[in-house]
Amino acid sequence: MIGSPVAQSLSPVIHNAIFESLNVDWLYVAFNVQSARVEDALTSMTALGIGGLSVTMPHKNAVAEIVNQCGEVDQVVRVTNSANTIVLRSDNSLWATNTDGEGCCNALEEAMKSSIRGERVVVLGAGGTASAVAYAMVQRGASDVAVINRTLQRAQDLVNRVAGTARVVASDEIANTISDARIIVNTTPVGFGVEQGSLVSSIDISLIKSSHVVLDAVYKPLITGLLLASQNAGAIVVDGLSMLVHQAALQQQHWIGQMGDTALMRECALAHLART
Repeated sequence: MIGSPVAQSLSPVIHNAIFESLNVDWLYVAFNVQSARVEDALTSMTALGIGGLSVTMPHKNAVAEIVNQCGEVDQVVRVTNSANTIVLRSDNSLWATNTDGEGCCNALEEAMKSSIRGERVVVLGAGGTASAVAYAMVQRGASDVAVINRTLQRAQDLVNRVAGTARVVASDEIANTISDARIIVNTTPVGFGVEQGSLVSSIDISLIKSSHVVLDAVYKPLITGLLLASQNAGAIVVDGLSMLVHQAALQQQHWIGQMGDTALMRECALAHLART
């Protein structure tokens, strides 16, 4: 994995658990890579024969652009300009995709026990993760994908790329949009590193109702302020760890040809968190 910072990441724990369980001779390690060295890291991937890379903040956009120039990217990366997964192919070329959106959708559908198709969705944020989530929601047939972001132009840029049922929400439309939605996904870092129990959220938590399904991509703390408020309102909540393991399972499919056990990954991650 490349990113900055990476010390807090659970990705090595969950991926190595799967490689061990499947008797795959792979080892997953985290490299703290500064923005100026991203291209060097990708060159090293080829030189050293590193089979796959995860990409985390703040490099998803840069990696998408670099691999698009020197290798090949899929439709998700072309639309979102955000990559979180790189594969070193047999001909030594690089291929990139983004599993954040599909991982988010799989985590939600597991919790809902139903399809996203036809649902009204709110996406909070307009960064790389938000782009991937919004695109996946549109592809899965969500009837409305409403993007809320402090900077309207960034939200508009995202919507222009994703198209379909995606749209920008103006500040005076936020309350009604959230009220009408079934699914709310927070992709912003608000809540990251905040102690459990703190009611910190990127939206007015009083808008959350029992009819909502709320996912927060932040997984530290596991129960963010948004999720705590949602629990208190009686909503279905999906923590960031669920999204993490589902997107990781898709990465494993690309790297080694089979998806790992999301339940095992979650179990190992929770055990690690309990020890630290």
